[in-house]
Amino acid sequence: MVDILGGRHLVTCKGAAVEAEAALQNKVVALYFAAARCARSRDFTPLLCDFYTALVAEARRPAPFEVVFVSADGSSQEMLDFMRELHGAWLALPFHDPYRQNGVCRPGWNVEALTQLTAASTSWAQAILPPQPFE
Repeated sequence: MVDILGGRHLVTCKGAAVEAEAALQNKVVALYFAAARCARSRDFTPLLCDFYTALVAEARRPAPFEVVFVSADGSSQEMLDFMRELHGAWLALPFHDPYRQNGVCRPGWNVEALTQLTAASTSWAQAILPPQPFE
């Protein structure tokens, strides 16, 4: 995952920038494609938040798992509001990042719809939450 997001910055729900390489090094990364306007996203996000919080709390530091939110929201404010309202302490691609706008669409990712959670390591990627048609 670091190879895809290498050289990029990610943001926290407080708007702080972090280096993707440092934050994701040696971790399994789950890309979470969602939007505030999507009912399925609003239903699933609290479940993902609870899972992430429990997993990170139980793991030895640094936790070997990270979620990166890839927003399909209509504005940066909508994205930040969604992150602050329902998300865990995970990271996100900045709203104006070209990878966010392109959905990190690379061969093999099969990002077809919202809401989708795709876990990846350096050698594999797997959709965990099956895609549904865009709303």
